[in-house]
Order: sequence, then C-alpha cells, then structure tokens
Amino acid sequence: MSGWEADERVDRILAQTTALLAQRGDERAVALLIDVRSMEFVFTDEEVRREPSQWSDEIYIYYFRAAMFDVEDHLIPQFTVEVRERIAATLSYVAKRNDEDDVKYVQVRPALPEVDDQWRETYAARLSAERPTNQARRERGIAQYPTQDGLTFGSSEELRVYRALRRLQDRASIEDTIAIVPLPGARLRAGHTWSPDFLVAGRGRALVIEIDGPHHRTVLRRADDGNRDLQWRRCGVPVVRLPVEDLADDSALDARLGEELRRHLPRAAS
Repeated sequence: MSGWEADERVDRILAQTTALLAQRGDERAVALLIDVRSMEFVFTDEEVRREPSQWSDEIYIYYFRAAMFDVEDHLIPQFTVEVRERIAATLSYVAKRNDEDDVKYVQVRPALPEVDDQWRETYAARLSAERPTNQARRERGIAQYPTQDGLTFGSSEELRVYRALRRLQDRASIEDTIAIVPLPGARLRAGHTWSPDFLVAGRGRALVIEIDGPHHRTVLRRADDGNRDLQWRRCGVPVVRLPVEDLADDSALDARLGEELRRHLPRAAS
C-alpha cells in the first residue's frame, strides 16, 4: 500500500468514526473530532499477544496501537479521559472494519503550527504589535493570506465578502452602522474555540457569515457545519452561509448581504 493510500484510509477512519458518533448523538465527541488536524496510528507498550516464528526460535510480540490526534494546543484539555475512551471504543470498531487491527486507545498531542518562509518577519511583526489578538488565529502565521485594513483573511473569497460588507458599512449612517469582525476566536458551549469567517454586529444584534467552498457539500462536512450553526443559534446568533459561486458579481453580493443584514439585524421598533 502506498503512502497516499495509507493516508487516505486513516482519513476515512477518522471521518467514519465522527459520522458514527454523530449518529449515536455524542455531540461533545463530534465537536472535538471536527477540529482534529490529522491522525496517525502509533504503537503502545501494551502487548496484544506473542506468537512463535515458524522459521526460527524467535518470538514475535504484537502491541496495541493508539490513534494519535494532532490538535491545537488549547483543545488538548477538552480531550478528557472519559471522552477519549468513548471515541476509542468507536474508532477501534471502525479501524477494524478498515483492516486496521489492535487500535485500542486515543491519545492527543499539540499540532505543529503552519508557517512559511517569512515566519521570522511574521512573528517579529506580531511581537511589535500593540497587543495580542485572536483575529485569524491560524492564518496570522502565514504571510500568503490576504490582508486589508490591518486584518487577515483566510482566502480571496473572504476578502471579497469583507469588501462588500465595507461598502455597506460606508453607505450606512453613523447611527445605523455595523461592525465587521473577520475570523475571531469564539468560545462556544460545546467546548470548542471556533473561528467563523465573519461576525457582524449592529443594531444590538449579531450575525455570523460563513463562506462555503465545494468541500462543504460532502455529507460529513454538512453535518459538521450543521453542528456549528446549532451552537451559534443556541446563543441567539443566526448563521448565513454563502456559496463561493455566488460571490463573483459585486452588485449581486452587495444586494444579498444587504438583504441578510436587514433580515437578521433589524432596526428596533420605534
């Protein structure tokens, strides 16, 4: 089996484990698995069995394996022993169905940050900034992400939506303005720190805007998005999702965003 095929199978095991836990109603485990960056199988020091060799006097020792999750450092405390045991029970079954035997445990470790060749300049600039920020938590370490007005965006599509929101902001009166917050770090009740593409506030209300690319149309990703949207709705914050295909025309985008702001951030009754 090639390395690509092995990686694909590991990703499939993680996805199927998440889907099965979702079917069983384990929202906490699903919420944590959504933010797992990657997974690999590592050997533990706990023996499964010993078998004599057919060709020599050697004894082969087989060890249990653990599913090692790479997650952001701040999420590690959320993977309690109880949660890891629940995930491991399901993951072990899924792994065996995918011809990966003896996977018994789940362990977590900090994911390595993503950086590029300009990491020295990037982090030197952050040290000289006035204060720490949660804005664009992952993207700030990579210089290639687009920026404007001192803000960082995860893609050119996000920048296009920001510019449309800015046009709406510029046209609004001083008494009826909006605040545009791209990629904030937000702690929600499910035990996660998520970064919505945009949080827009105005008229005493707030609205989350997400930009959905083609990868959001898979069954698993739709379920993940639905879970995130549910967490926001529990806070009384509606979520609007914009397909990337609807962003090409600036006039149409301005009209759509204006309609969503009027619907979800209505003026108070006089």
